[in-house]
Amino acid sequence: MSAAVLSGVAGANLALAGGVLAVMALRGPVRRRFGALPAYLLWLTPPLCALAALAPAPIEATPLAPIMITAGEVARQAVPAALATPTATTLALLAWALGALVAAAAFLVRQARFTQSLGPLKPHPTEAELLVGRHLGAGPMVLACPWPRIVVPADFDSRFQGEARHLVLAHERVHLARGDALINTLLVAIQCLAWFNPLVHLGARRLRLDQEMACDEAVLAQRPQARRLYAETLLDALLAPRVVPFGCHWPAGGAHPLKERLIMLNIPTRSPARRLAGLALTGLVGLAGAGAVWAADARPTPAITQPNWVVKPTAQDLARFYPAAAKAAKA
Repeated sequence: MSAAVLSGVAGANLALAGGVLAVMALRGPVRRRFGALPAYLLWLTPPLCALAALAPAPIEATPLAPIMITAGEVARQAVPAALATPTATTLALLAWALGALVAAAAFLVRQARFTQSLGPLKPHPTEAELLVGRHLGAGPMVLACPWPRIVVPADFDSRFQGEARHLVLAHERVHLARGDALINTLLVAIQCLAWFNPLVHLGARRLRLDQEMACDEAVLAQRPQARRLYAETLLDALLAPRVVPFGCHWPAGGAHPLKERLIMLNIPTRSPARRLAGLALTGLVGLAGAGAVWAADARPTPAITQPNWVVKPTAQDLARFYPAAAKAAKA
């Protein structure tokens, strides 16, 4: 049982890593041609691949290339070869579970410290949907406390005025409408389960960047004339040194992600037909990746060379069903 669980963990992580590599290669071209939202939705591919790796194995008959089946066989045999004894398998599972618990504790501590640094959160005097902290500079953000809410700094009213205020709040409302805080929570859970997989953590950072650019695109689609002001507002905002685990921060991640967002702002808005084509391509990539992983886990059906059992008819059966054979047997 332990070997089967460990093999499933290893197979799911290999599928996750392959999905992350595929998305890393596709996200840039897809964003430039079809928009930021299809590039963001491409990140559905890695978890779909992981679920396909955990699904019941298909029969060998598949239209996909045999090299996929060979890769699946190698992946299945890697864990038992490295951990041949039950004791080693159990110890490896305990190490994986302990690592997941330590990673989860680290994320919870980081979230608690971040929330504590904001000070007591109070409702905004004029906008009930906003919570105001005592911190200065950083924000606004969507923070899970415990459910997602928009949190703004104490100097928000003086720093963001007029159209700039509407733009940043529109950005955070897109996060709320799309459930991005919940998506980031699920992302943290995947990072904890795959704590030893560096590609998962790299993909998590890129996913959050694509998430922010998808929100930028949604806001500018409604206010195309505010593109310059939006870029200036991004440049004037203070960069957060760390990303809040359970929430969405404006802006976060350092200078390079900010540069990518500013470059994206210069790309003209795509037509509805092109955006629809991008969404269709995203779905196709996800299904193709999951299908390839599922087919790679195919196991050949064992050939039957002889019956497993043979029933020998009795004399009464011969006399009842085959009277001529019964007479021949007596003779």
